[in-house]
Amino acid sequence: MKKSLLIAFILLILLTTASAALAQGVDPNNPHNLSPEQQAIARDIQTELWCPICQGVRLDECEQKVCQQMRDMIDEMLLEGKTKQEIIDEFVDQYGVVILGEPPKEGINLMAWITPLVLVIAGLGFAFWMSKKWTKKKPQPATPLPTAPSGDAAASSVTGPELEIEDEYLARVEQELEGDL
Repeated sequence: MKKSLLIAFILLILLTTASAALAQGVDPNNPHNLSPEQQAIARDIQTELWCPICQGVRLDECEQKVCQQMRDMIDEMLLEGKTKQEIIDEFVDQYGVVILGEPPKEGINLMAWITPLVLVIAGLGFAFWMSKKWTKKKPQPATPLPTAPSGDAAASSVTGPELEIEDEYLARVEQELEGDL
């Protein structure tokens, strides 16, 4: 008798919880009873928008309470009949362009798209120019450099400022050598 009462009690509890769940008819993954098309649009919107509190976290992945509220707002707006772009525009008006994962490709924000491309092209051009400059062969001097004079014949072949510079240098070297001894 005790076993049958226990089984009856367990069945009663199971039936009441099952009937309560069926009476509510709420799917935990779809609390607002969106159509499959609306659910797809809601997922698209949630992947395009970013959490206004967390940095670099999409709305569909964030567990913040504000993000859950935003997801509920998206569902409600879809039930009202708003389009995807109208919903995104409303969130941009409310939170600013920071809520978008990427800056819009218009106006001053276009610089965020163009600047990296221009810098990469300029860097490649500079690297190409420098590699050409570094690998360019240096021209050989047309005349050999004069050597140290060894006598009157050599001294007469080198004349002008070259001889004066060489003489001054040699005199300074000799003077320093004599000072060290």
